[in-house]
Amino acid sequence: MLAAFARSRLSSSPSSLRAFSRGAKSAAPVKGKAWALDVIKDAAGVTGKQAELAYDALLSGIAKHVAAGERVTFQGFGTFERVARAAREGRNPSTGAALKIPATNAPKFKAGAAFKQAVKMG
Repeated sequence: MLAAFARSRLSSSPSSLRAFSRGAKSAAPVKGKAWALDVIKDAAGVTGKQAELAYDALLSGIAKHVAAGERVTFQGFGTFERVARAAREGRNPSTGAALKIPATNAPKFKAGAAFKQAVKMG
């Protein structure tokens, strides 16, 4: 029934149907590196190259310290940290065969109170 609804409401392009079936909430524009560089340039009054150096330094610094097991906290914005995922058993969806999934580390972000409040207020 959901597939019939999707076909009736969306264009027939496969990408539209995939986006719908994955639970896409809206088609809001995505902000990326170019947007961040513009924000840095405008706020700090620096050149594009200087903004890019600052952006790259910040992100690589966060990644380096989180990878080393340290917590990186921006008061009010949030905390980045590394979490350990235990080894577990999974299943191959095609064959149903049991798989051993090894233990690994993964990044985690927890939003701070001020950031949560800003998002809540819109």
